[in-house]
Amino acid sequence: MVRSIAKTFAYAVQNSFVLAGDAIGDALGARMPYEDKKFLTPQHLSKMLNQFSVEPQATPISLTSVVPLDIRSTSSNCNNVVVQLDQKHPSGFPDQLFIKLPMPDIGTRWFFGVIQSWQIESYFCRHVAHHVPLRTPKTYATHSQGTRFFLAQENLHLDPEVKLFTNVEMIKGPSLGIVYRCLDAFAQLHACHYGLGEKEREKIFPLESHLFLGPKLRHVSRTLNQLGLAPCVKECSDIIPPEVVELYEKTLQNWDTLLAQWFSGPLSLLHGDSHIGNFFVSGDNMGMLDFQAVHWGKGIRDVQYFLIDSLPADTLAANEQDFVKYYVERRAVYGEPIDFNETWQDYRGFTYHTLMTIVVSIGFGALNDEHGSYMKEVLRRAVAAVERVDYAAWLERYT
Repeated sequence: MVRSIAKTFAYAVQNSFVLAGDAIGDALGARMPYEDKKFLTPQHLSKMLNQFSVEPQATPISLTSVVPLDIRSTSSNCNNVVVQLDQKHPSGFPDQLFIKLPMPDIGTRWFFGVIQSWQIESYFCRHVAHHVPLRTPKTYATHSQGTRFFLAQENLHLDPEVKLFTNVEMIKGPSLGIVYRCLDAFAQLHACHYGLGEKEREKIFPLESHLFLGPKLRHVSRTLNQLGLAPCVKECSDIIPPEVVELYEKTLQNWDTLLAQWFSGPLSLLHGDSHIGNFFVSGDNMGMLDFQAVHWGKGIRDVQYFLIDSLPADTLAANEQDFVKYYVERRAVYGEPIDFNETWQDYRGFTYHTLMTIVVSIGFGALNDEHGSYMKEVLRRAVAAVERVDYAAWLERYT
């Protein structure tokens, strides 16, 4: 544990120098700006769309105006803006774009630089999105530089067949019909790359960016788990009981052993942050967005994260094994069958992942007026899941 903390501290310091370098670059005009007022000028956005396009443009983009629209898109770490474009010459390019930029807050930019979420999403949108069988927002251009990044994507609000989920729906929970549609989407996604060899996986999404196994991020993830616990408990002592805190600490003490168990066997490409807010209805199908936590793992990891994060605890308790059975059945339909009993045991083990994600989020200051009530509700759901499926007994088997 001491080694992981030391390495993470070194990465954090290194990222502080990157932040400083970005600031110096701003003064010299050599860095990609992150403020929307500087980024969303006709001259600069034209340059970004042409220089970092995902697909070659038949006609160069030349914008004469960029007007932000009053369309809110909530995010805990990004500044999301929908813009109306006017072009000097017709190019076949859309008249509206969804632009994702880093938050102005320096702490957020430092933290997400350390965990590399924005670099991961930019890489996914440029190199991986076309490999997945689900609809993802069409990306026109993207780039990552230092602690800066941007995405220019289609504005999903323009598609009458698309329905996005709001914070209210995330707290209330989706209908059971939507839950089953999401489980079917997971089965399709996870069957697509199931069981690929290491070299084949590396060509699609490299191990270097793996949230838990990457040479850098394996230390960072463990350290964030450790450092996020105390402030989360202090803030939410009425929600996370001592016995769950003890399980959390025991997990960290056996981290390397548990990594080997969590990521053993045939793997799939996972979304990684698979709550209902990162789904959207696309006609008769479900699409997914915000791929900041993509990694190779067991498909049930996405499933339990989705179910625990997205559903009230009593609703999930009444349907939990039925949901997992349905997911297993759909995996067989998509040509990659898995065993229910093994999958259910993995489900129990991965409940820690939902707990750790919300503990780290709260522990590092994600509670605020806009997201606080939802964050605390997710923590309640995660604690209830750990207790309900007896994670303690599962953990005992591997420690």
